[in-house]
Amino acid sequence: MGLRVISSGIKTADAAIKGSKGIVYWVTISNTVASVIQLNDSLDDSGADLWQFTMPANTYAHIVFTPALHFGTGIYLDVPTGTPDVIVGYI
Repeated sequence: MGLRVISSGIKTADAAIKGSKGIVYWVTISNTVASVIQLNDSLDDSGADLWQFTMPANTYAHIVFTPALHFGTGIYLDVPTGTPDVIVGYI
C-alpha cells in the first residue's frame, strides 16, 4: 500500500505541522490581506526556510511541489505577515 498524504487542516498563524522529518507535497493558501508564508525545517520558528511565498490581498493559490520538499527535522509553518488560511499536504 502506498503512502497517503495528510492534510494539516486550516492554519491561520504559526504552527507546527509535523514534529519529525517529513515531506510536503502541496500547499493551499487563501487570504483577504497581503500575506507571507514560510515553511521551515524545524520544530519551531528557528529553522531554515525551505520555501517562502508572498501573496497579494484577496488571492488563492494551490501549489504542488515537484519535486516534493523534504524536511529533515520537522515541518513548521511560519506566517510573519497577514492571517491567511493555509493547508499543508504532507507525509
